Amino acid sequence: MAQILTKLEAILKDKYQPALTNQINTEPSPFLEKIRKVNLTNNTIRCAAPIGINGGFGFGAEGVGTPKAGAQRYAQFEIDAVDMYVDLQISNKTIALASSNASSMINALDGEIKGSYAAAKWNISRALFGDGSGKLATVTAATASGANTVLTLDSVKRVVEGLRIDLYDVAAGGAVTAAATGAGKRILSVDRASKKITVEGSVTLTGSTGFITVQGSYNREITGLGAIFTGSSIYGLNKSENPWLNPTVVDAAHDLTDLVLYRGIKEAKDYKGANIDLIMMGDAAFLAYQDYIHTNNVTVAEKHHFVGGAVGYKVLVGSNEVVIVNERFVPDTEVWGVDTSTFYLEATPWSFMEKDGGIFVPMPDTSIFRALLASYGNLMCTNPGGALRITNANAAAQTTGA
Repeated sequence: MAQILTKLEAILKDKYQPALTNQINTEPSPFLEKIRKVNLTNNTIRCAAPIGINGGFGFGAEGVGTPKAGAQRYAQFEIDAVDMYVDLQISNKTIALASSNASSMINALDGEIKGSYAAAKWNISRALFGDGSGKLATVTAATASGANTVLTLDSVKRVVEGLRIDLYDVAAGGAVTAAATGAGKRILSVDRASKKITVEGSVTLTGSTGFITVQGSYNREITGLGAIFTGSSIYGLNKSENPWLNPTVVDAAHDLTDLVLYRGIKEAKDYKGANIDLIMMGDAAFLAYQDYIHTNNVTVAEKHHFVGGAVGYKVLVGSNEVVIVNERFVPDTEVWGVDTSTFYLEATPWSFMEKDGGIFVPMPDTSIFRALLASYGNLMCTNPGGALRITNANAAAQTTGA
């Protein structure tokens, strides 16, 4: 048994770890593929972000005083690294049945690794577009259904069968408390039409409303794009006190055209110094834009294929070449545009955690061995105000999705 486990661990390190690392760093989202990756060197990630331009310039005349010095102003951005894990599990029975033959060992690991990677890809993509709170949806009702519970949500875009969630109560005054029986509940089914999920066991909602998160993740996730586009603060600074942190916002008034995109891209460049190169559209917005380009015979320069399988349009908007792609975690009726050169993911390389020289650790009171692939880091942007948000980008007759 010990020899087989050792060989399985060697296969994990040599065959799977390099591929998994590359996939996790690129495939979850076109946005993640395009931004820089930087090695984490400190638990607190810091960035000196320029504010506006250097003020030490002026015209003059002979014999007249020179301009006053105007050093560039900077803001100090700070954010803590978060813990990210990919959980791999294999049963004692599977290990015992695996022979010393490498191919049979690979077969034993392959299904589990594919499942774990799919979960990691989905969660990282979701978190990149969140605000760091980890909130998946607001809960408006909890109803018993036999031994299980049906939760009514405001959206089912960020939930999927199999996900383990925590439920939090929100009192009328806004106080948040963990629901007494709502920790680590597995989602058994999702009814997307009625925006309801069924979770295992009994769950009670005692506050006026509630919300759900991925298990153990409340306020522990990546500070994603949601914090830039919809949050009240970013990197330790309040947006109301620092309005230059707010992105450019354009109302499409349910008529998404290249002129609307051009207006937003131009404003972001003229007033915030951003060069928008990636446009991400929510589902309803993307449908509206598809209808626009087909109805008006808009020429698409070429398709852009991303490593993770997504396909976008490479188009000219004014004099700017941008890639337009559908992104499921952008709000349905919105368009988010970014200058990808201003973003970077600062994180440690993904690696397996080891104990006493081994990767697999037996789980207490089970016949399961567990391995954890871990990385620590966070997302940083040097110019969050340079982002572009277009609202009401769906056609007036379109209904929004989940």
